[in-house]
Amino acid sequence: MALAEVALPFRRAWRPDRRELRTNGVYFLMNGINSGLANAGATATALWMAPSQMPLPLWLAVPTALLISTFFGYWWHRAGHESARLWRFHGIHHVPQKLNVANNNTVHFVDLLIGNLVTTVPLAWLGFSEMAVATAGFLTSFQGFFAHLNADVRLGVLGRWVMGPEHHRYHHSVRVAEAGNFSSSITLWDRLFGTFVHRPGRSPAQIGIEGGQGFPADTALAASVVAPFCRADRNAGKR
Repeated sequence: MALAEVALPFRRAWRPDRRELRTNGVYFLMNGINSGLANAGATATALWMAPSQMPLPLWLAVPTALLISTFFGYWWHRAGHESARLWRFHGIHHVPQKLNVANNNTVHFVDLLIGNLVTTVPLAWLGFSEMAVATAGFLTSFQGFFAHLNADVRLGVLGRWVMGPEHHRYHHSVRVAEAGNFSSSITLWDRLFGTFVHRPGRSPAQIGIEGGQGFPADTALAASVVAPFCRADRNAGKR
């Protein structure tokens, strides 16, 4: 995907500079550890609560697990926009005014940790096999990076069912009215709940957060980690 950004850039101005690459490299390492902790927590919870493994073949278990995990992921993501308290954490991801594979990692650790638990614990508790959970998790993670791709890639008819860069750019639009697409993998839940935005061949005029809403700059990693715990106005920044 990084090579695609070099070969077929959607906007050259969206290429990360060295400072952004350093910051997102640290985010990548931090959130990798974070994801590992979340998976360990999900496994421990499942072992405590879970029934025996579900007797589904892998070819059926993986798409079923994807449907379930993306359903919970959709509502967690949407809550991050509709709850003023949760927006203080999730808004960190919307601060960058450019989209690329690297800044897919710009996510507050609390937002990522709970999001991983929300999407993984139900699968483990329902008894999906380790391979089904791991495969569904990999596909969702891969699609999350793909959705942030700064490359002129279009899905065509497939874009009615699978989220891609064209969809996710609108999710990051400064204009809240057009910033739907809370799922970054499949379109089903956005379609069902009225938040699907599909405008093939078009893109939002600007991405980011209008006025900044008091969030630190996306390269201010330490400030971004601390900021959600320090904001006094709990209604600030609700989208």
